[in-house]
Amino acid sequence: MGGTQYILTCLSPVHVGTGRQCGRFDGAYHNGRWYVMDLDRVLARGGEANALARAMSERAFAWSAWLNERGIAPSDVAAYDLPCPQDPGDTPIREALKDVHGRPYLPGSSIKGAIRTAILWRLMGEAPDRQQFAARYVQLCLKASEVLTALREARAFDRPEEHRAVLARIFSVNEDEAEALRQTLYRVLNVEESRLERDWRVFQKRLGQLGRSREWLGQPVERAVLGRDPNHDLLRALQVSDSRPVGRDRLAVGLVWTYTRRGRRLVEKREQEEECKIFVEWLLPETALTFDLRTDDVLFTERAERELHFRGPKEQALRELARTCNAYARAVIGMERVFFEQYDLRPIAEFYAELDTMLNALRDGAFLLNIGWGGGWEVKTIGDLLRRVLSPEKFAELRRRYCLGEDPRTHRIDVNAPFPHTRRIGYEGGAPMYPLGWVRVEPGGDLG
Repeated sequence: MGGTQYILTCLSPVHVGTGRQCGRFDGAYHNGRWYVMDLDRVLARGGEANALARAMSERAFAWSAWLNERGIAPSDVAAYDLPCPQDPGDTPIREALKDVHGRPYLPGSSIKGAIRTAILWRLMGEAPDRQQFAARYVQLCLKASEVLTALREARAFDRPEEHRAVLARIFSVNEDEAEALRQTLYRVLNVEESRLERDWRVFQKRLGQLGRSREWLGQPVERAVLGRDPNHDLLRALQVSDSRPVGRDRLAVGLVWTYTRRGRRLVEKREQEEECKIFVEWLLPETALTFDLRTDDVLFTERAERELHFRGPKEQALRELARTCNAYARAVIGMERVFFEQYDLRPIAEFYAELDTMLNALRDGAFLLNIGWGGGWEVKTIGDLLRRVLSPEKFAELRRRYCLGEDPRTHRIDVNAPFPHTRRIGYEGGAPMYPLGWVRVEPGGDLG
């Protein structure tokens, strides 16, 4: 099993969270730092638990005032503290992932997830048949309820020939395309035509669930391209370790604003006078972490090929990891640079221009990724490929069906406007400065 140690350097702030959000009951802001309270220390210095509980039940409770009244320094009762640009007030703070010693690190799953998206993008882009599958699958999602109703009325869940006829009628296509849609439907629902007479209830149930959740919309495409289940998934051949932890001095609390379009400009988003912003614990730019990456060569042997079918374009996409990831990064950087130039958010457009220059100067084996929270729809999905695969009308229908780009004030979707129209932007010195999550990954040496 071949392996390489890599050095990952944060190019912009990176946040991978625990899912927990801290608020004013969890900590105190004092002199440019955020102090997360340790209740055991607080009670050891500040008195009785019931009295503290009563104080915290008050709406106006604030740790800074409570500690000040008792002459307690926040540093004396904090589990840890971090630099913080301003008092968060009632704005939540997303907690970063740390080890048992409180040191931040990046999980291998986050790194591998970014690599997975790049491999999926490459394999989809190189194969027209996979693009056609994705297009047919999306069309089936959009009209699944109509297909379900027609088959229920005809009592035809166990009759494949009727399935083809229903699809031809609903989609207004010829017999060959109806057959292709039928085969796509069976593949997506993981049912076998030869067993429909017995398993028609399973088919009916899965058809009723098709396309109902936008969160799971891409899974059948992933299975079709990368493998039908975890045992047959191409990324089984890639093992990515968690990074080694770094010191807490590489962590800070940062401010993230959601930006949205207003006419020809991007502005800080506000809904009913509520500011759409959040604080996060993030790894600072220039933070360097190391992790290991190994490829399981046994899964590419002739014997394994009979079961897994990893050889060919799949193996090439994985073996040429730097090329695969950089091609995807180049596509995302290009789209984002144009977007921020078009809507005149100059600091972010300049960041992407610098990222483009860096991409063209990377040494052999190095690549760029976007990992963690806040990167946005364009980075975490193959949305650009869907735009190219679907007709403008079908993509507009997809947006309406799943409320993609809905204006929360009017609940309307302008399908002629660019999508997505919001971005999360990291602040520095009180000004917008960074898109989140960009890292450079460089080989550091072979593993023994």
